[in-house]
Amino acid sequence: MNILKLRYIILFNILLLIGMPVFAQRKQAVKRPALTTVENNNIKNGIKLKSNGFKVSEAYLVFDDESNVPEGNKVELNQNVNMLLIIDGGWTETGGRVFPGSRQEIKLSGGAKILNTDEMFAAFDVTGVSPEDARYITLNAIITDLKIRKNYVIVNFRVWDKKGKSEINGSYKLYIM
Repeated sequence: MNILKLRYIILFNILLLIGMPVFAQRKQAVKRPALTTVENNNIKNGIKLKSNGFKVSEAYLVFDDESNVPEGNKVELNQNVNMLLIIDGGWTETGGRVFPGSRQEIKLSGGAKILNTDEMFAAFDVTGVSPEDARYITLNAIITDLKIRKNYVIVNFRVWDKKGKSEINGSYKLYIM
């Protein structure tokens, strides 16, 4: 791997992790039931979702200033893109708290992996979060460098309940201008 590509990957990972919440999961072999595809008019920006146990009412992309990512998901380099998931139900409460888990993986359109996060909500493994706060899950992506801009990146994500069986798997594409 050449030095420039390695530097790009390291810089991208650092910048991405700075803007993201951090959470972690203990590795467990868990049998998961089949996921069901979520389709409704409140899933925007070409986000594809499969959910098991969670009731997702909305999913869409916004920038840091809360303006919507435009049709076609065209973004600039170094522009924070936040995916918002609004989950109306499906968390398992333990002592009035819920325990979310989340991961992201970003790939180039050709399949090369440029980011694979650790579990991003590890900071809440002990304390959990209130069910009201867990209703709104935000995952951040930022692309800091892309040599061939005619390509796009694919953001794959997973959100799950660490104390239950509910989970969401999904993806969306970002086109860099």
